[in-house]
Amino acid sequence: MELLSVCRPVTQVANSCYISLFTILLICLTSPQLFALTDAEIDALIADMTIEEKVGQLIIVGFEGKQVNKAIKAHIGQRFVGGIALFGRNIQSPQQVVRLTNELQRLAQMTKHQIPLIIAIDQEGGWVTRLKKGATILPGNMALGAIGSTELAERAGELTAVELAAVGINLNFAPVMDVNNNPCNPVIDRRSFGESPEVVSRLGAAYIKGLQRNKDVLATAKHFPGHGDTTVDSHTDLPTVRHDLNRVRAIELKPFHAAIKAGVAAIMTAHIVYSALDANRPATLSPAILTDLLREELGFDGLIITDDMEMKAIDDRYHAGEAAVMAVEAGADMVLAPWTLAKQIEIYNALLSAVKHRRISKTRLDQSVKRILKSKGACGAFDRRFVDVSAVPKILGNQSHKQLAQTIASQAITIVQNRNRILPLKLKKESTVLIVGSSTTLFNLFRNRHGKSTEVRIPGRPDIKQILPQLIYQAKNANVVVAGVMNHRQAELVHQLSAATQTPIIVIAFGSPYVLRRCPDVPASLAAYDGHYASVRGAVEVILGEIEAQGKLPIRLEIAD
Repeated sequence: MELLSVCRPVTQVANSCYISLFTILLICLTSPQLFALTDAEIDALIADMTIEEKVGQLIIVGFEGKQVNKAIKAHIGQRFVGGIALFGRNIQSPQQVVRLTNELQRLAQMTKHQIPLIIAIDQEGGWVTRLKKGATILPGNMALGAIGSTELAERAGELTAVELAAVGINLNFAPVMDVNNNPCNPVIDRRSFGESPEVVSRLGAAYIKGLQRNKDVLATAKHFPGHGDTTVDSHTDLPTVRHDLNRVRAIELKPFHAAIKAGVAAIMTAHIVYSALDANRPATLSPAILTDLLREELGFDGLIITDDMEMKAIDDRYHAGEAAVMAVEAGADMVLAPWTLAKQIEIYNALLSAVKHRRISKTRLDQSVKRILKSKGACGAFDRRFVDVSAVPKILGNQSHKQLAQTIASQAITIVQNRNRILPLKLKKESTVLIVGSSTTLFNLFRNRHGKSTEVRIPGRPDIKQILPQLIYQAKNANVVVAGVMNHRQAELVHQLSAATQTPIIVIAFGSPYVLRRCPDVPASLAAYDGHYASVRGAVEVILGEIEAQGKLPIRLEIAD
């Protein structure tokens, strides 16, 4: 790794106090010199591999527990899997993750060809953040969309990569490049940068450049060809997008084209039928979409990775093994099977049988294996198999990283409504503030600033009829109500409260900003985009006038005055 080429752009970040110079120097000094495998060396390695080893490389599996178990040992030692996906069930602390990833790589090193693993995670920020305790929790994509800064998007990607690399993770299933232009979307929502394909393209490309800058972590643009304009969650059923081809090219495909131009290492497929592209098969299983469109027309030659093959969109319609074979036939390089051991084994056996019976040609198999090995070389997996647990506390969650998270969170806070200029809130010493919600952080931050704050905790899915009378009574005895809502049910509770009391209510959306449509008659509402500490703090500071709100909604909200 050339010291100047890695440290020069990041030093600019450090000078702005976003990522500490100490962190960057530590990475530079502890990273070995990288020697990526040449094409000739990769070809020689492939020529020496058995069919069983090659087939295993096509599979990314998950497993239960926070340490290696019998099943994962067999996957690595006997089925030669190419990757492991970590989820919350595998994570206790950064130090524990280091021990886990080191042990996984040690098992891979014990195989004949010592091919390192891709170790992947969903670290999108905001709503989808797997590595939390001890790490920096960044706001998600829609918060970045509310700011609109490519500089902050790039820094967010870079910080994420620094922390993931420090615990031995070399592939991030991020960023989401879906254009969320459907307010009824149940699964993408605030994971998107917004509803504008130009904004998603610009910020997504910046995030990718930041994430891949130090060549430790690979980025994944998802979910191709776009999951933003759906009303069905592919975890539960198979969505269909019926737009014509011109519309798909102008909206859905534009961010993925930008991601490819930005050099994204991987693209994850969507389990969605696009009738204008292939009326019969979901994108994950469609040669017309993965090969004709993504490979040939868009010119992408990186890794194509399927979304979770156990999602109901696929699992309810195909056997796991057959679906995996169809995905590889369509153009996918790696099949993601994170949950069920029996299905993981079925997928391996089905792919192996398909190769042995020439349904998948050896040439086609070798094409994917070569992309996988090149990707592992690109992130330094052959050179940096193991990470140092002692460096973790100096890198993860350090002060400069937390400062970047706070900067993004604070700048993202968006005032959606402010009737009669109730914001910033001017409280008298004797004023009583009623805090309503499920966020202890919201109450604590308010109480620290205004002692006469009381709290009513509400569950995630409140029984409105049961809770509402108590809230009405307490609201009538307060000067102002500040309500933090996470979902439509909580927003509906606030709406009914506002209809039953004259006490002014300020609502903060700590989840999807779309929930604010459920309580249109409150005097003031804000979008914070997530409920992590930095975002809650930013919202409180805006309400009390300690900072000015700078965010602008990256989506349209139709709220009647």
